Amino acid sequence: MKRKIFFMFCVWGIPFLLSDGNFAFSQEVTVSNVSFSMRDSDVVVHYDLNGPADGNYQVRLILRRESQSFFKMFPKDIEGDVGTGAFSGRNREIVWRLYEDVPHGLDGDDYYFEVNAALQRVEKGGGASWLYYVGGALVAGGAVVYFGTDLFKKSGGSQLPTPPLRP
Repeated sequence: MKRKIFFMFCVWGIPFLLSDGNFAFSQEVTVSNVSFSMRDSDVVVHYDLNGPADGNYQVRLILRRESQSFFKMFPKDIEGDVGTGAFSGRNREIVWRLYEDVPHGLDGDDYYFEVNAALQRVEKGGGASWLYYVGGALVAGGAVVYFGTDLFKKSGGSQLPTPPLRP
């Protein structure tokens, strides 16, 4: 019975304690109207990010290719509405300096861009939450119940003999 209680605590109790009680379900974040154009030697990617206006987002740009489904390139020399920030809204823009990342350019004309966005969770306060300490204490207590209190009793068995003297 004790083992069953400990198991149920591990399955249901620990995740609740370590979640700091913030069970707000993730809000829907969508990226739409992704298009791109050339401006001089730069590629300009336009997109709309639909999500909470006061949200902080992690936005990532990925270059894909229609003829090669496995092809993924993560442009490095980019600026604009990309990375971490408040990017919610229409007509967002990312500028990629193509020839800085790919000096010889790209061959073919079947490339397209994916823009991924995720709402970042805002941490309240700093340091470790007190719930981590409570959770750790409960896990330790549960381990004692699970394995029994025999761990703290002295063993009644024989003692090891003393080692022989050095020559």
